[in-house]
Formats: sequence, structure tokens, C-alpha cells
Amino acid sequence: MIEADFGPKLAEKLSRSATDYDDLCNKIRAIISPHISSIPTTFLTKPTVIMLVGVNGSGKTTTVAKLAHYLQNAGLSVSIAACDTFRAAAEEQLFVWAEKLKCKFYSGKSMNPASVAYTACTQTNDDVLLVDTAGRLQNNTNLMAELSKIRSVITKITKCDPISYITIDATSGQNIVQQIEIFNNACKLSGIILNKTDCGTKCGCVVRAIDTLNLPIVAVGNGENVQALQKFDIDRFLKYELIQN
Repeated sequence: MIEADFGPKLAEKLSRSATDYDDLCNKIRAIISPHISSIPTTFLTKPTVIMLVGVNGSGKTTTVAKLAHYLQNAGLSVSIAACDTFRAAAEEQLFVWAEKLKCKFYSGKSMNPASVAYTACTQTNDDVLLVDTAGRLQNNTNLMAELSKIRSVITKITKCDPISYITIDATSGQNIVQQIEIFNNACKLSGIILNKTDCGTKCGCVVRAIDTLNLPIVAVGNGENVQALQKFDIDRFLKYELIQN
């Protein structure tokens, strides 16, 4: 985990200062613990908009369903906006989840993503609006500008900045630091949701990301189960048991 995911600077810092395994764990705990947060369930504005952003395949659409279930269990009403108008079947996949969860659904394949966001923001009467966005590589300037436009539309309509969570594939390695930096420039990230932690990875990449960027990790998820969204557990992380079904 240290050699593959921490990067040379952090790996050297920890290996030079740690006296034994327990001391190493304590140092990792000191890096992460101040940045463990959770998804809020009390909001001052209605609707509160939560955007899900991230690269292709990082689990955004499934995370929308998990978030909807989580917020409904907290007694909140939830709408979903399908602002991924690019990926084939993205709208259909999200629509199936919305039907299962009985969430109002906004979409429009012929519309640009910002227009879908506009429609959803102006029409919803629910407590929370979840906005799914298209996966994109962080080096695609045009698509990153599209995210900024979606965020700008939401802010203009609701008079409040959206909460923006980036979904991270736990198997991505050190590349996630660059991902987070560039997505943060585009839409001012509020936190990290770490996905696919059931794939055998030790998820060391998140230590370097937090140490470098000071962004909170708000949840951990894996699989298709809508209940598979948990708070990050530092003790299980240090034992390589981050999440279990």
C-alpha cells in the first residue's frame, strides 16, 4: 500500500519517521482522522442540490441511488436529475433506480446537461435534488467546462452553491490526486465518496489524496446494493478491512 499508492514524498516521510507498525498506523490515522466526515441530512435550503462528479466508471450513477436511499431513510424527499446525456443507457439506468426508490425523475436526452439541471431545479418541490453528471477524463477541457456550467446554473436558480461529491474508484492509485485537483477547480468539491473498495485494493491512494488536498472523505460504497453506503471507518481501513458486504 505504501509503495504503490502513497507516492514517494509521503512514503518517505512515513517510513523515515515511523518506528514500528503500530507507530505507522498512528501516523496514518493522524493524517486521515481530521478529514473523516459524513453526508449531512439537515439542510437550510430547499431544494439542496447534490452533484455527483468523477471520471468514467467511478460509480456515480449507482452512488446517486445509494444517496437517495440514505436521504430518504433520514426522512427527506428526493428528486433525481439525469444530467449524464452522453453515456449510452445512462438515463435509462438512473430511471430504473428512480422508479425503485419512488423519486421524481428529470431527464432530456435532446437537452444539454445544464438545461436538464435548470428544469429540475425550477420544478422540484423535494428537499434534495441529486444531479448525476457524465463521466469525463479530468484532462478534457471542454467537458470540465460543462461541469462548471451545470454548477453555475444550479447556483443561479437556487441562490446557493450545490454540494459536490467526487466519486473515486479505489483501484485508481495515485492518479486520483490529479482527478480531485482538476474536478475541484471546476466545481468546488465538498467531499470524496470512495467506491469499489471490495475489489481487493488496500485503498492507500486516499491517504495521499487527503494529505495533499485536505478534502473530507464522506462515505464508502461498493456493489449495487442501495444500502451499501457507509461512513469511512479508520480502524477497518488500517486493518485492510475497509468494507464488507
